[in-house]
Amino acid sequence: MLVDSDRLWFRVLSARYGVEGGREASVWWRNVSALRIEEWFNGNISQVVGDGKNTLFWLAVWVGGVSFRDRFNRLYELSVLKGESVFNMHLLGLGV
Repeated sequence: MLVDSDRLWFRVLSARYGVEGGREASVWWRNVSALRIEEWFNGNISQVVGDGKNTLFWLAVWVGGVSFRDRFNRLYELSVLKGESVFNMHLLGLGV
């Protein structure tokens, strides 16, 4: 819900409650946004990769609750593609 800004439901919620970092957000929206930093959120929510455009290859939390950045730290440090999505990595021929 917090990353799919091109979806209709995100546009409806942001029009109704505001967007954090944009115009003044409602208390409800600030509370939802605050869930991102709480352990409860990471432990109880999952993300569907879909086409991979909204999923960052190195930073997404994968199986085992660890990002590729943390699991393969040396490869991450050597990479010049640190901010790429799964979709873009696949386009570059790095997907299977």
